[in-house]
Amino acid sequence: MRKIFINEKISEKRLAVLENDSLTEIHQSQASEEDIVGNIYNARVKKVLPGMQAAFVDIGLNQNGYLHRNDLISYQLSQHKDSKPSISHYIREGEQILVQVVKEGNDQKGPKLTTNIEFSGSSIVFMAYGNYTAVSKKITEDQERKRLLHIANELRQENEGLLFRTSCQNQTKEELCHEYIKLREMFLSLQIKQSDKPVCVYEAKSFVDRLLNEIVINQEDTIICDAIDRVQNLRREFPNTTIVFHDKKEALFSFYNLEQEIDKLFKTIVWLKNGAYIIIEQTEAMAIIDVNTGKFSGKLSMRDTVLKTNQLAAIEIAKQIRLRNLSGIILIDFIDMKYKEDQNDVVNTINNEMKKDRVQHKVIGFTELNILQITRKKVRQPLITSITNQCSTCNGLGRVVSAETVAFKLERELWNYQFMDNEAILIEATGDVIQLLNNENHIAKLESTLQYKIVFTEYSRRIPSYHIKHIGDMKTVLERSEN
Repeated sequence: MRKIFINEKISEKRLAVLENDSLTEIHQSQASEEDIVGNIYNARVKKVLPGMQAAFVDIGLNQNGYLHRNDLISYQLSQHKDSKPSISHYIREGEQILVQVVKEGNDQKGPKLTTNIEFSGSSIVFMAYGNYTAVSKKITEDQERKRLLHIANELRQENEGLLFRTSCQNQTKEELCHEYIKLREMFLSLQIKQSDKPVCVYEAKSFVDRLLNEIVINQEDTIICDAIDRVQNLRREFPNTTIVFHDKKEALFSFYNLEQEIDKLFKTIVWLKNGAYIIIEQTEAMAIIDVNTGKFSGKLSMRDTVLKTNQLAAIEIAKQIRLRNLSGIILIDFIDMKYKEDQNDVVNTINNEMKKDRVQHKVIGFTELNILQITRKKVRQPLITSITNQCSTCNGLGRVVSAETVAFKLERELWNYQFMDNEAILIEATGDVIQLLNNENHIAKLESTLQYKIVFTEYSRRIPSYHIKHIGDMKTVLERSEN
């Protein structure tokens, strides 16, 4: 049984998933981040680099996008499988091309692009130039796979591609055809015109909409949301699913004890039930996880103690990978196992647990140094990267909570005082936090909604922070702010 929590009441959007009352996914998108994944641009090629088999493409943002040869239209590449011409064979500098953002950029890299345009529905992924059909590997029944592939091949036209997702299982041809037509019309309606400047011709679904589409909502799910507009839309879209409007004064994530679960994800040490623990270290290049017996000494042999600890750690590690959104290369240093069959048991355990993960991944196996290797596709920034910054004091060796994260936390706390009897609230905060909340008259809008005045005084701290100093009448708050 799943519970899906959607926190949209403030500028920061958050979504959490609980499976059998255990937190398994947490996603958040801050208002300052431009959510462009899935957007389609009528763009301009700025530079072609044959040595890198890549091109830099202007999509109208501060940074140019990155387009690799392998991300060009599939059927074009398939015509030259043997010769593999250079990227300059397909595109030229100054040329106007249609691209889609597949991965967000960062301070060092621009967004990753593709010319393989996709539109994703609840059951079908429509690939305008995909030139193939496929069915989700999670649909294992051979007869059902053959049926769906037959329908896909009947529906697709020319060089189109169709991927049937897990949710399409047992759907009728008419239902699948209806969604296919809808997605195809979205592609055909793109306004592609000659333009001197790059233009966004399609804005993808919002952060929350895209996540709900990825999760695939079932009738057995319960969705709890604090935004009434979202609740009304969800009730129309999923009439057979339980949709609950959270109208309590206490913030949604706080009311359901999710905040304290999220706080645990910033700790490097995760304790296991038997007294053993794992250490999780994230670097720019990879994630490294170490397993230790800790307080667990076992009751039988040393071999039994090590195997049980490693199996328990494997279950927790698979959960932490999803929660923290670890991606790329993941190396796990389990407690050394002398017997190959014990290693196989641990691999089987983590494989079974990783099957719950929607993100594409591969458990490669143990190296000669007894390190387990996993690769996981990067679809979003790791959780810790999205809500923390590098520490300036230690020259980036550590991380501190970002000013935006602190500002959003303060905003959530202010909502807890909505319609209070007192006139005003006095808050001491660092300048960066105050600046973020005062942006574009945001405080004035908050005061109008919450029905009390918000007064700031600035203090100096090395890291972003705030403190609610006084709540009372306006005269007293102003007097204290001057002192």
